[in-house]
Amino acid sequence: MTFLLSGFADEAGTTIEEQMDVLEKNGLKHIEMRKVDGKHFLEWDDAALAVIKEKMDKRGFALSAIGSPVGKYMITAPFEGDLERFNRSVYCAKLFGCKYIRAFSYFPPEEGSRADYWDEVVRRVKIMVDIAGENGLVYALENESGIFTDTLDYCIKIFEAIDSPALGLAFDPGNFVRNNVNPLEAYQALKHKVVYFHIKDALGDKFVPAGEGEGHMVAILKEAFDSGFNGFLSLEPHLGYLKDLTTAQQFTTACNALKKCLECL
Repeated sequence: MTFLLSGFADEAGTTIEEQMDVLEKNGLKHIEMRKVDGKHFLEWDDAALAVIKEKMDKRGFALSAIGSPVGKYMITAPFEGDLERFNRSVYCAKLFGCKYIRAFSYFPPEEGSRADYWDEVVRRVKIMVDIAGENGLVYALENESGIFTDTLDYCIKIFEAIDSPALGLAFDPGNFVRNNVNPLEAYQALKHKVVYFHIKDALGDKFVPAGEGEGHMVAILKEAFDSGFNGFLSLEPHLGYLKDLTTAQQFTTACNALKKCLECL
């Protein structure tokens, strides 16, 4: 069985060269792009993006997704800034030839109920999903902790509210663990919407390498591939607590753990 592996390369190195070096040593040729030289990908101008792309092309690297911060803001903040970020994400995705834009569904305010703001969440996300669809892209919604869709019921609600092939789920088992959601139950309920995986496991509120937590990583991946999933598995290690290891070693630890899980499928 062949697996498409990718990862947040800014957790492996700082420069694009360092990032590619670490990923290449681990057998990866795709990047979920977030930061280069400590600066978010979307903040680079067109000329700088062209340089990054040229360096990646020369070494046979491609993007699996744009790791955008879209939707990782308070729902009460003005929408214009986020819409601009999303349009920039669309530009970058088309420039680099990737299909997915990882994005979120906003943070609710501390006061008031989530229901009070739900219609605005749906309105904003739908506008961006429609733009994605018009450009042949997919808004890959991550079940991030603390946002509106951090639990199973709200994930179900947003897919019921926005029925579009341009909206898919970037499934993150570790985030579900941290929100007291059983990831296997969540996957079984949402698998028809899962287009992308973030490989992040958790034990309680601590992220750990794949297979070492409560994320049911092997069971979920087995069910996914048995059901015909053929998309990306993107490493998001978050192993900064392993302070005796360099960032490159932390990434390699995460990659080796994933490969061990895949050997069980």
